[in-house]
Amino acid sequence: MNLDTCYRLSREAVIRPERFGGLVYRYDNRRLYFLYSHDLVSFVCSIDGTHPIGVALERFLATRNLPDNAHAAFVQALTQLEQLKVLTVCDA
Repeated sequence: MNLDTCYRLSREAVIRPERFGGLVYRYDNRRLYFLYSHDLVSFVCSIDGTHPIGVALERFLATRNLPDNAHAAFVQALTQLEQLKVLTVCDA
């Protein structure tokens, strides 16, 4: 994942907040993915593609009281979501 690139939630995916975090559903392949962090669900739902994801992540984390390793954990999770095609690069 390139943190200098703008991403958005794929048009084929939707996230539903749940008690444990959130459910990601992909319409195109009918797959479900689980997110076990309410903060991650909030961040992914807030991505609108107007700012590079690294900038958006820094702003988001600045508003939360999360441990020091949160940035690395978020980047790892976002990279996996990109690989699953839940997050896509914004069109130029």
